[in-house]
Formats: sequence, C-alpha cells, structure tokens
Amino acid sequence: MIEFVTIDTIVSDLLNIIRGAQVTQSEPISKRQLEAWIHQYRALLIKQDMDKGKMPNPDYIQTIQALELEEVDEVEGSTLSTDYKTFRTTIQLPKTIDLNFRPGFTYIGTITGQEIQFVPETRARWQEYSKWTGNDRIAYLRGGYLYVTNDRELKYVTVRGIFEIPTEVSHLSNDNEVITDATGASEYPIPINMIPVLKEMILQKELGIEAIAYSDIANDSASKLDSPLSGDVLKTTRKA
Repeated sequence: MIEFVTIDTIVSDLLNIIRGAQVTQSEPISKRQLEAWIHQYRALLIKQDMDKGKMPNPDYIQTIQALELEEVDEVEGSTLSTDYKTFRTTIQLPKTIDLNFRPGFTYIGTITGQEIQFVPETRARWQEYSKWTGNDRIAYLRGGYLYVTNDRELKYVTVRGIFEIPTEVSHLSNDNEVITDATGASEYPIPINMIPVLKEMILQKELGIEAIAYSDIANDSASKLDSPLSGDVLKTTRKA
C-alpha cells in the first residue's frame, strides 16, 4: 500500500509536539488554526522555491477535472447587454500561488489534452485583431472565473496549478482523480522533504517552540523533529 501525506497527519504531528512541549495557552490551539498555518507556510516555502527560477515540483500541482463552462454576456454584471457572448467556468477557481508575477497555472486545456493559451485579460481584448492568432482559443481570469474565447463548442476545461489552499481544490476535483487514504482524506500536495521545515517554522514562529536535534544513535540520519518522546527534545521559548 502506498503511503502519502495528508493534512491530518501533519496536524496530528504538530499537536503531538505541542503537547509534548507542554505549551500553556489562554486558548487551546485548534485544528483549524493549525491547518491555516500549514497552508500559509506551504505557500511561503513554495513561493520562495519558485522565485529562484526552478521548475514546479510535480508534488505541488493539483488537477481540477472537467470544469463546466457556461455562456455569458461580455458585459455581465451590468444592466447593459450586447450580442457578444463569451464562455466562463460556472464556479470561481481557488486562488493560486503567484509564480513570478503570474497566476500559478501549469495547464489549462480540454479534457482530451489540447492546451489553451492563458493570457492577461487586457491582452485577450485585442486577440481578435491579431493577424496570425486571432482565431486561437485563449483563456483569462476575471473575478476568480476562468474565461475561454473563440470556441463555442467547448463545454468543459481541465485546470492544473499550484493553489494556495489545497483542500479547496480537493473538494472540486473529480473523485476518480483525488488520491485518498482509507479514511477518505486527500493527499496533501507537498514534497516529503519540505515537511520538517514547514513544521519547524510553525513551531518556532507561531508557538515559540524550538526543536533540539537528537543524537543519531541509530546512525540512520532520520529526522526526529516530529517525535516528542523525550523531554529533552523540545524546549519552549514562549513565556507561559
């Protein structure tokens, strides 16, 4: 059986460390708060990684299958109407992590694999006047919705990207595409090697808990950050 990381496993590890450190708080630390920190620091670490010019790690990427498109008037939201129609997704897309000043999409296209070029909305306005590419399908974002032009037959699109809050994407994805464990929890899109750093940042920056490295008695080079089995492993720097 293939094992993978879920957000619940990361939360459980953090809770075990917090309890082991005996942090005194006026209010209990909730699972929801820990999840918010996990999303926040994951986004920060990925942004730092991508700003170095690296290719996106496949472990960051999630897929939203078969997003339905609907026909709307170009001046939607206004009392005016025109004869010009365009197509957009029926739902707003979860927010992506920005990659070098552009949305974090890695693929937008048909469900059969034909890619659609993603451009800024301002460029989309002038696309029809382009001599060579005026009839090409293009996609752009407006108000969280994805718009597709120059194709009145297209009914569905597939989107892949690096999203700020992965759990929002899991709820939208096709059930056949979301990898889950026995409890139904979705795989959390983060590389294994990034998890110790993420947990350490949350512990130190949000809770004032400092991890102290074990001596590698077993000589297995294993990370012990998430194992609060000894009172010597953790120390609390926050005042109780």
